Amino acid sequence: MTKSQNKTTGKIGEDLAASYLKDKGYEILDRNWGNKWGEVDIIGKDKETIVFVEVKTKVGYLFGTPEEMVGFKKLSQIQKIAAFYLPAENSPKRIDVVAIVLSPDLTPERINHYQAVY
Repeated sequence: MTKSQNKTTGKIGEDLAASYLKDKGYEILDRNWGNKWGEVDIIGKDKETIVFVEVKTKVGYLFGTPEEMVGFKKLSQIQKIAAFYLPAENSPKRIDVVAIVLSPDLTPERINHYQAVY
């Protein structure tokens, strides 16, 4: 897959994830928000909790699942971004992962949402 195809796949996945979260009642506050520590795909609000969402999208299952692509390093990075975005320690926040598998025609095969992964 070329860099351009990866970017297209990622954009499709982020759009699907944002729509999925909205359908679940989340308010989308920011997308692709970043600072010196990196970028978080979606920042949303679930009731009173600010949710930092990492979206991983793959076409098919070659070389593993999208869930397997989210490692400790990325989750630690998002935790730093979350602390900067929402510095108050007592503010409710969590990190979620939305894992999406697309079929070869780029339509969604499955969307899995994992809450409070870190």
